[in-house]
This record gives sequence, structure tokens and C-alpha cells, in this order.
Amino acid sequence: MSKASKQLVQNQIKKIIRREVRRRGGYGVILLIAVLFLIGLFNPKLRDQIAAKVENSFPTANFLQNDQPLPSKKQSPLKEGIWAVVHVVDGDTLDVVDNNGVKHRIRLIGVDTPEVVKPNTPPQPFGQEASDFTKRVIAQTGNRVRVAFDGDQVDQYGRNLAMIYLQTPKGEIWLNELLLREGLAKSLLQYRFSKGAKQRLQTAENEAKTARRKIWSNTKKQSWF
Repeated sequence: MSKASKQLVQNQIKKIIRREVRRRGGYGVILLIAVLFLIGLFNPKLRDQIAAKVENSFPTANFLQNDQPLPSKKQSPLKEGIWAVVHVVDGDTLDVVDNNGVKHRIRLIGVDTPEVVKPNTPPQPFGQEASDFTKRVIAQTGNRVRVAFDGDQVDQYGRNLAMIYLQTPKGEIWLNELLLREGLAKSLLQYRFSKGAKQRLQTAENEAKTARRKIWSNTKKQSWF
């Protein structure tokens, strides 16, 4: 194969890899690893060049290797920080006010508790218990929570999507994770946020399932799923 032909093949390989990584996300990364392995058997230098180019052109591929928060596509008007909780709507939704007295509604990202206040929907099993639990732990920690964003910051209803951290003398407690571990919520992972956070939430849910806590204690009560 001539040098020009070899260069043409190399360029085509690079284009295919970049396209598939963008289209397929995590599956694209797997494809990239497989192709780089095969290329590396015959041309280690080309493998390293392709890996460097793809990493620079597709930051999500680099992100998958760490737990840093994802950048948001849609910014929330609420800034990250510690804010006062003025109302708990239900287990996974609450209102805070900022320093200007503006109220912001927050939906806990990555979790879904049973409904208790949704219009035209009867209260669902363990919904009131989840709501009471969130109210209680927030009240016990002084009605102040730390709001942090990771990936998507606003949902289709205009609510802030956030991580909520309870402030305790022994340190912070991640409320999103706590609800799952207590068996008062199921994971809701379709939103765009960091892989590390999703793994923690999934682990907490699996722990509750194994222990058959609350919503997992009786499969007949899971009609809200």
C-alpha cells in the first residue's frame, strides 16, 4: 500500500471513530477501545494519535473516566449554594428561597418518589411516608440545604434539577441517595448527569431492594412504577 493510500485509510478510520463516539455515547467509547486495540496490534503510533484526537474533540469520552459534574445545556437561574427550604411539596420536590427572596422549585435529580399531590392522581403507596420523611430530615437539619447541579439543571416543567445535601454536624448527607437507600424512591436515571452519581444512586436502590425496604417490601404496592 502506498504512503498516500495508507494515509487515506487512516483518515477514514479517524472520521468513523469520531462519528460513532458522538452518535452512540458510551457504546461509541467501547467501539473506540476495540478499534484502538486492533490498530495498536499493527500500528501503536497511529493508535495513540487517534486516541489523542478523539479525546480532544469529544470531552464526554474523557468525562466517563471520572466523576466530575457534567456541564449544563440549560442553566438554572438558581445558583449553587446553601439555601433556606420554605416548603416541601412531596418526597422529591421542594421550594427554596435565594438571598433576594425569590422562590425556586427544585426536583431532586435521579430519584422518583410516589405521588401524593399530583392532580387527578390518587395518593400512591408510600407517597405520604416519603413526603413526611423529606420534611422531617430537612426540619431536623435546620431547614437549610446545599443545592448543587450536575448535568441537566432544568426539566421540561421549568423546575430546577438538583442534588440536595442536608447540613448536619457530622457532615453533609445526600438526600437523593438517602431516599433510595430508605426504600422511599426508585431511581430515575434518564436525565443527563454524571456517571459516578448514577452509580451511587443505583447502588443505593439495589441495597433497598435487597433489604426489601418500604416500596420494595410488597410488590403488590408498586402500582406507581
